[in-house]
Amino acid sequence: MCLSIILVDIVEQLRNVSGVANANTFTALRFTLMRTPGILELALPFAVLVGSIVTFMRLARSSEIVAMRASGVSTWRFLSPVAVLAALVGLFAIFILGPSAARLNLAYETQLQALTAVATTKTGEGGRTMMWIKDRGPDLQITVSAEAGSAGQYSNVTLLAFSKTDSRFVARYDAKTARRTDQSWTLFNGVKSSIGTQATPFETLSFPILKDRLDDSQKNKDATARAMSIWDLPRAARDAEAAGGSPQRYWLQFHRKLALPIALLSMAMIAAVLSLSGDRFGQRAIMAAAAIAAGLLVYFVNDISGALATAGYAPSWIAAWCPPLAALFIALATVSYREDG
Repeated sequence: MCLSIILVDIVEQLRNVSGVANANTFTALRFTLMRTPGILELALPFAVLVGSIVTFMRLARSSEIVAMRASGVSTWRFLSPVAVLAALVGLFAIFILGPSAARLNLAYETQLQALTAVATTKTGEGGRTMMWIKDRGPDLQITVSAEAGSAGQYSNVTLLAFSKTDSRFVARYDAKTARRTDQSWTLFNGVKSSIGTQATPFETLSFPILKDRLDDSQKNKDATARAMSIWDLPRAARDAEAAGGSPQRYWLQFHRKLALPIALLSMAMIAAVLSLSGDRFGQRAIMAAAAIAAGLLVYFVNDISGALATAGYAPSWIAAWCPPLAALFIALATVSYREDG
C-alpha cells in the first residue's frame, strides 16, 4: 500500500519538475524520497490495519488460532504481542519518524521553491516573491502584502490595519517601498485610505510592532501543521495565537500525534476481531472486509471531528482522542464478548 502511494507521488513530482531547468527524473525521485517518511507517517494506521488483517487471516487459515484456543491459551495472551508492537510503532512514529519527516519536508519545500524560482526567472516573469505577513502592534493587528526584497526591504506594499480589540477594519496603506525591523514597519511614499474619508498621501509613516509577530509566509513555507514535528507544534500554536490567528489546527495535530499509539492499537484490535470468526474462508473474507470498512469509518469520524475542532466547535484534545479511544473500546468489547460470552 505504501509503495503504491510512493509511486503515485513520483508521478506527481515528475509533473512538478517538468519544464524546470536542471531538473530531471532523479530530481523527482529525490523529492519523493524526501517525502517518504511523511507519507509513511500518514499511511501508518492503515498499514497496521492491513498488516494485522493479513497476519490474523494467515493464522486462521493454518488453524493456529484454533489450536491455541483449544489448548487453553487465552485470546488476550496471543493478542498482547500485537498490541505491544502497535504501541511501540506508534511511539517510534511520534519521536523518530515524525521529527525526521518534518525536517525532510522542510528541505523538500525549500528545494522545490528554489527550483520554481529558477524557472520563473528563466521565463522572464521576475524572481521576486509576494509575501503575506501578519504583525501585532500595541493597538492594531497588521496584515501586509508586499514583494520581498533584501535586508528587510519591500516594494509594492499594501498594509491593512485592524483594531486589536474587535478586529474592525481601520485603514489601508499603499506604499511604493517599506522597511521592517523588529520594532516597526516604516512605509515610504504612499497613500492612506479609510472608510468614509478621502485618500491622503504621505511620505513616511511608521507602525510599531511587537517582537512576537507571526510571518505567515514563512510558516507556510516551513511546514503545514500536519507536517510539523510534535516538538514544534506548541510553539507554532502560541505564535499563531499571539498574531491573532487560530491555534486550533496546531493543537489538534499535537494531540493527534500523541494519540497515534492508541490509534494504531485500535486498528490492530479491529483486525483482531476477525481472528475469532468462523473457520470457513467466506466468513474470514467477510470479517476482513468489515475490518477494513471499520478502519475507514474511524478515519472519516476522525476527519470530521478534526474539522469541528478547527472550526472551534469542539476542543482539540477531544477531537483527537475520542475517535481512536472509541474504536479501541468497541474492538476490545467485541473481543471480550466473543471470548468470554
